[in-house]
Amino acid sequence: MLNYTLPLSLGILAGLLGFVVGMLLQQDSSYRSINKAISNDPYIYERRQQIYEATMFFSYSCSIDPPQRTPCAVSTLMKYGFPGLDDIHIYRNFVLSYDRRNRIAHWVCEHLARDKLDCDDPVVHKPSEFLVDTSIPLLFRASARDFYKSDWVGSQLASPLNYKCNAYDYFETYMLTNIVPVSRGLKTNVWSRLEQHVRQLAQQHGSVYVYTGPLFMPQRITFRNWAIKHQVIGVNTVAVPTHFFKVIIVENEENCDQLPYMEGYVVPNAELDKEIELSVFLSEIRDIEHFAGLKFFEGDRREYQNLIENVESRATLDT
Repeated sequence: MLNYTLPLSLGILAGLLGFVVGMLLQQDSSYRSINKAISNDPYIYERRQQIYEATMFFSYSCSIDPPQRTPCAVSTLMKYGFPGLDDIHIYRNFVLSYDRRNRIAHWVCEHLARDKLDCDDPVVHKPSEFLVDTSIPLLFRASARDFYKSDWVGSQLASPLNYKCNAYDYFETYMLTNIVPVSRGLKTNVWSRLEQHVRQLAQQHGSVYVYTGPLFMPQRITFRNWAIKHQVIGVNTVAVPTHFFKVIIVENEENCDQLPYMEGYVVPNAELDKEIELSVFLSEIRDIEHFAGLKFFEGDRREYQNLIENVESRATLDT
């Protein structure tokens, strides 16, 4: 009897070992396939934790990302999450959600780093006209002709001046998906100063994430009734926002232990006093979320990042 027990035990052990090795190889293959998909698909990236937990058997895939992951463009740009997941488009230096009904973006997210803002040979030439993103169905696209002879000027949500060190990145901001109708007086004054403020924060602290987008704010029409009224331009009826928002997250690369903080701005899409201070437009992040229909930091992520919704907390970064 003993003569059969030992070979049988060894056979069972070899079978179990082969099964475990096979599972490891299969998991490694699945992990590589998922990582490849993550780099191209923001929807998979946003749900990566659930996918890892559902497909990975061994413990290193549970509750945290597997170690030694190679960051992809989406994970770098969207470090603080997606405010919404409608029609996502990924570019080299920004990610946006496109609003097909209004022919403008819901939001644009950028990451500005100090080392990418300084260069000896900045780009000075711009495209002769806006560029078309052919991934948008023709039925839902805006066109450059929509802005001709209009009271509104086409302006970028992701500013080209953030990418003047690279011609390709600079030109990419002229995609029509990144263009919105803006008051001429706003673009050349307050909005330009706000964009410069973001770049100054990046220069000062090293790393800034910024979300920018349109708002359609309600107006009182009677004592108890409100309505949202806005213009449209061109044959494609491109919506003209009543306001714009910026949500800024400032990190300190030199001291990772210090907390990032947030600034929120809401600016009317109208010509404004040139002397007005930017602090006038500071807004609560939750108010922006309410009117934009977006969620910038979901639940525990907001707590985990310890984000501070008060511009006065900037002093903590300088101490």
